[in-house]
Amino acid sequence: MKREIRRTAEYANRRYFRNAYKTGQHGWGTEDPDPYAVGFLKRLRPLVPGGSLLDLGCGQGRHAIAASHMGFKVTAVDYEPLALERARRWADEKGVKGIVFKTADVFHLPFGNAQFDIVFDYGCFHHQKKSSHDAYKKSISRVLREGGFYILSVFSPSFRLFKKGSSRQWHIAQGAYRRFFTSEDIEEIFARRFEILELKEETGDDGGFWHALMKHRT
Repeated sequence: MKREIRRTAEYANRRYFRNAYKTGQHGWGTEDPDPYAVGFLKRLRPLVPGGSLLDLGCGQGRHAIAASHMGFKVTAVDYEPLALERARRWADEKGVKGIVFKTADVFHLPFGNAQFDIVFDYGCFHHQKKSSHDAYKKSISRVLREGGFYILSVFSPSFRLFKKGSSRQWHIAQGAYRRFFTSEDIEEIFARRFEILELKEETGDDGGFWHALMKHRT
């Protein structure tokens, strides 16, 4: 049963994102970066000036472009080629040079060990099944330098697509697997590998997110 759920979720996600980037019809921003994420990047800029940053599930590139503007050396990956096509085009339109775009997924990152100062994930982790969490952490820990930083944004229970009072933390809605997390979940999942420096909840009409800044434990 769990294997079937996993396969269904993977298929649903790939079909959903392919259609989303083919049509351009979806529910997330494409141009302006999230202010919480930008705040964390500004905080890290003096700590790792010109540092290397990996943007996981970069989508149309809004956060990769913002990080590049701040002087980070950005590599952006997504498993959907149509997303990368849009990201490259958007970067060209903005006159941003130097971002390396690659087709890849988080579980098979084509990079060497300890290659990045920062791993950035806005909206990738919450599409992963619980059974994949350990593999996800192992993968990002491998490419992140000791003492490096990890920025994570994920759904909270107040995200608009989750039913209040539901007995489970995940569903497949509008064609994609989604999971929400409590602050306790984030602590439990990441505390062994990462020190949580800051955890903020974004609420309101456009909210329903946790934004976390973490440091890779040595």
